[in-house]
Amino acid sequence: MTAGKPARFRRPTAAEPDSKGTGPPPAEPRAAANPHVFVTIPTANFSHRQILEGVLEHARKCGPWLFHLSTGDTAAQGLRRIDKWGCTGVIALSSGEEDVRRIARLGVPAVFIHPPAGAAAPPKRCVFVVRDQGAIGRAAADYFAARGYKTFAFVGAPRPAPWSDERRDGFRERLAERGFGCEIYPELSEAESVDFAAEMPRLGRWLASLPKPAALYTVKDFRGQQILATCLDCGIAVPGDLAVLSTDDDEIICETSTPALSSIALDGRNTGRTCARILGELMAGRGSRRTVRMPDPRIVTRGSTDALAAADPVLARVFSALRAAGQPPPKLKDVARTLGISVRTVEAKARQHFGRPLREVLLSERVREGVAMVANTDLPLEEIAGRCGFCGASHFSRAVKAAFGRAPGSFRDGGRAGGAGTAGYSASKTGKSRPS
Repeated sequence: MTAGKPARFRRPTAAEPDSKGTGPPPAEPRAAANPHVFVTIPTANFSHRQILEGVLEHARKCGPWLFHLSTGDTAAQGLRRIDKWGCTGVIALSSGEEDVRRIARLGVPAVFIHPPAGAAAPPKRCVFVVRDQGAIGRAAADYFAARGYKTFAFVGAPRPAPWSDERRDGFRERLAERGFGCEIYPELSEAESVDFAAEMPRLGRWLASLPKPAALYTVKDFRGQQILATCLDCGIAVPGDLAVLSTDDDEIICETSTPALSSIALDGRNTGRTCARILGELMAGRGSRRTVRMPDPRIVTRGSTDALAAADPVLARVFSALRAAGQPPPKLKDVARTLGISVRTVEAKARQHFGRPLREVLLSERVREGVAMVANTDLPLEEIAGRCGFCGASHFSRAVKAAFGRAPGSFRDGGRAGGAGTAGYSASKTGKSRPS
């Protein structure tokens, strides 16, 4: 204390004791305001990993959220009492009705992905996010039919699974609507279902017996890889004799197969972002939707189906040359001259094969490509138009309206929540228009 100046004393605040220790005790720390979100998604499946990535991506932008992740990792800790952890919301990829009931009993908002078929209506403060598995099969049928195929085949999962059966039924029923049949690969024996080496000889004989050219759809990328390996071993040309399309678009599998494997992308990241957005609304006391459809699938074309008209070698050469040229697309007369084919021959074969002029076939592919990009990316319309060979956004918009009677933006608005029908629209990994 400085000499000659009176001492100055500060009155204790309500939150601290005075010098005698008689004030109120320190206040308890406030509970954290950040949401505590429990996520249970097994990540052995590629599309499930994408869903988790979408959830985490949304949280980075709109959080922070505090997570406990249950992914099936046996080395990770669990949560014996989720309620004691302070859980404020749940995102669960559930496999049974008891999972739904157990999580609903927590009394916190919850989003259930792929709820079991027998589950009742979503419990209070819960939302079901569902996928129409049959729509995946229908998309595959439309994709092949648009490419002029007449013979079709299906290979399901190695072991019985409801989702595999629903995709098969969607594929077969859509083909029947178009007047086509479908060869179904028989169920496997117990020994074959656990050992591909035991199955491969029978699979090879069945693939060789199919009338050629044929278009085959299978339900998983690993199954598509097995089929391509069997074709390679048996001397079956892909896509010339057999076009192969699978599901999931796992790039590690698809890009390393021979040839590269075309696949139906389920856009798990968009699904994950949608689930996280819905949970955020529920935790904030908003949101009234009880059931939400996942976005419709899109198809990524690679080498295993890269022949729009595999039944005709002349058209296959033309489409291959157009694809290799990139954007802007060259004139047909220039391609025909390079290949030593007359334009009249190409047009005649296109009318014979597709029942319409070649330019309409190619325009349809470019529009389909663009709509897939609108529905499944955030790219501006101007950029999408350029990638698909249109002069600009207005040119692209006119083509989409002529084809579908709707503006391109309506596919983006509805496609993310599954409201707009975008199934079967083709998109390549390069973002370039793929006429084949």
